[in-house]
Amino acid sequence: MKYAKIYRNHYSNTMMNTFTKSKQNAFLLVRHGESIWNQDSKFTGWTNIPLTDVGRDDARNMAESMVYHKIIPNIIFSSVLQRAVETSTIIQKKIEKTVVTDVAPIYTSWRLNERHYGKLEGIPRKHVRETFGDKYTQILRTNYHIKPPNIVDYECKNEYSIFRNCYYKKIQNGESKEDVMKRLLPYYENDILYTLSENKLPLIVTHKHTARVLMKHLLNMTVEEFEDYELPKQQIMYIQLDENMVYKNHICFPF
Repeated sequence: MKYAKIYRNHYSNTMMNTFTKSKQNAFLLVRHGESIWNQDSKFTGWTNIPLTDVGRDDARNMAESMVYHKIIPNIIFSSVLQRAVETSTIIQKKIEKTVVTDVAPIYTSWRLNERHYGKLEGIPRKHVRETFGDKYTQILRTNYHIKPPNIVDYECKNEYSIFRNCYYKKIQNGESKEDVMKRLLPYYENDILYTLSENKLPLIVTHKHTARVLMKHLLNMTVEEFEDYELPKQQIMYIQLDENMVYKNHICFPF
């Protein structure tokens, strides 16, 4: 495999094998590959944005890294948004072609969606910085409680559809990360964790802020700790839980 040398420079096989010796009560967590609006530095939220070619390569690299490290998910949970579903599908098909194994089914839920940015969706981050200042923009990105501002002075021509369901009207002006936590946890606890009792190794394909709030929950971070927490870039997170489904430890490996 062409990426094997890169991976070997980060982690020895012995180290990875020791950590993953028991795959019970463990899951994988990744952010979707690069999307068009990631590339353009626009607020994306619930808007259905496709991956870039780089993002598709990201997904293939994720699959190759999982295969190399012999950590193969047998069930995939994705948000309903196109960039996450596309990432999940590429991973699924790449693993299917590389490893003799049953195809990992993909289950989607809006509860894994990115934070909804309301009127900010489609607006360049540069405009928000110029309008509100760098300090506010940073708070908007990291703060647990703040909701997105209502932008009225910017005409956003959006060629992409916005995902809508029966909850959309309630949150159409945007969510705080606290709101994301409240809608995420029931799905994580009732649906994803349940599969561990069936000896599954789930892969969660989600979004930056959704993954951040899940890690806040797992690591029991304070609000202040959460504001300083950054997801590791271009890393797959392998997370182990104890017999009570409480966070035990985790390791990251690159893709």
